[in-house]
Amino acid sequence: MEVAVAQMPRFSRVEEGVAWLLGRVPRVDLLVLPEYWLGARALEEGEFGRVVSGLVEVAGVVGGVVVGGGLAVRRGGAVVNVCPVVGRDGLLTWGEKIFPSAATGERGWVSPGRRLALFRAGGFVVGCLVCVDLLYPELVRRLASAGAEVLVNPASISADRRGLWRAVGLVRAFENSVYVAAALGTGYRYADGRPAAGGSYVASPNGGLVDFGEEAGVYTARISRSELDYARSRRRYLEDVARGAPEVDLNTHGL
Repeated sequence: MEVAVAQMPRFSRVEEGVAWLLGRVPRVDLLVLPEYWLGARALEEGEFGRVVSGLVEVAGVVGGVVVGGGLAVRRGGAVVNVCPVVGRDGLLTWGEKIFPSAATGERGWVSPGRRLALFRAGGFVVGCLVCVDLLYPELVRRLASAGAEVLVNPASISADRRGLWRAVGLVRAFENSVYVAAALGTGYRYADGRPAAGGSYVASPNGGLVDFGEEAGVYTARISRSELDYARSRRRYLEDVARGAPEVDLNTHGL
């Protein structure tokens, strides 16, 4: 499968971001956008509808599935960070950010999500975890146990956390025998002044990693069925976990 990550700057208007993508995207099976590519703000339903319509146009050029990043959307009085999954015929499904970030203050205006999504692209089963949800191994394992073979991670990460994000992606990929494709934003600053400087990557289930640097652009990598099969035949992590958790002795005597 050919996967592409869009390492994007932030845009103030949907049309600007869509135009940027249309001028760069190749034909691939799966395209992943970063979190908050329209800024860290809440979108009303109408604007979110325009996002989906624009991504339908992008999907037509790509020829595959587009993961529209993580976007805060106001729904029913609450704001939830939504990861739309879009094909040429419209919205296919969506996931939600389960744990908004406490460190950036996001938790003060974005409500916890409740929905993890699985979908198919290029013959693979794909799951989406938005930004810091990748730091929760329980969420990754839940998707992997449900059949995910590729995890996409739309994220917004400050430059000082790039090394950490690569390390997390490598570990999650290896311990769950999945690919992790992280799309990170670039060329803007957090409210506290820290820069975001890319660092998008694709991590393989056997310890390999392709890092796409700092520059804005759309970058591609090939995901291999044979590498996934090799990982799962050599390391039986998911089979072992499926057997059930061991008992824990809760007797704290002597502790």
